[in-house]
Amino acid sequence: MQEALDILKAINSVVLEPNLTSAVVILIFAFANELLVVVPYALILSGQLLFLNEAVTPALLAKLLVFVAVPVGLGSTLGTMAFYGLAYFGGKPAVNKYHKYLHFSWNDVEKVSTRFKGVWYDEIIFLLLRVVPVLPSMPLSLVAGFFRMRFWPYFVLTAVGLIVRMLLTLLLVGVGVGGLSGLMLLIYNN
Repeated sequence: MQEALDILKAINSVVLEPNLTSAVVILIFAFANELLVVVPYALILSGQLLFLNEAVTPALLAKLLVFVAVPVGLGSTLGTMAFYGLAYFGGKPAVNKYHKYLHFSWNDVEKVSTRFKGVWYDEIIFLLLRVVPVLPSMPLSLVAGFFRMRFWPYFVLTAVGLIVRMLLTLLLVGVGVGGLSGLMLLIYNN
C-alpha cells in the first residue's frame, strides 16, 4: 500500500510541479506505455489536477503544455512508430496469413484505401482522429501503416495530434476541477 502511495506522490509532483527532469521522465513513460499499452496515462496525469490547491491559470497551463503535453505527445509518437512500421512493412503478409482471425482480408484493406485519394483533407481527418481523447492510438497507427501513409506526415500529424489530445485532456480536467472547487466554495460559503 505504501508503494502505491509513493507512486501517486511521484506522479503528483511530476504533474503539479513540472520541470525538465519530469518532462524527460514523462517522455520515457509515454513511449513505454504506447508500446506496451499499460494504463490510460493521460487520465492518470490529468487526474493529478484534482489535488491542485489553486485555480488553473494560464501560467500553469503553459507549464503543463511544455513539461507535460509536449513530452507525452513526443514519447507517444515515438511509441506508435513500432505499430506503424509493422503495418507498413509487414501488413500485407500478416493480413493474408491471419485474415481468418482478423475477419478482413487484404482486399478489404485495398477497397477501403481506394476511398482515400491522398488529398489534403485525408491528413486533416487523420489529425482530428489523433486529437480525440477516447480513441485508442494503436489501431490508428496500424491503419496508417496499412494505407502506406508517408512517414513525415504521419510523424508530424501524430505528434501534433497527441500533444493537442493531452493538452485538451489537461484543460478539460483543469476546468472541471476549477468548476468543482468553485462549486465547493459556493456551497461552503452559504
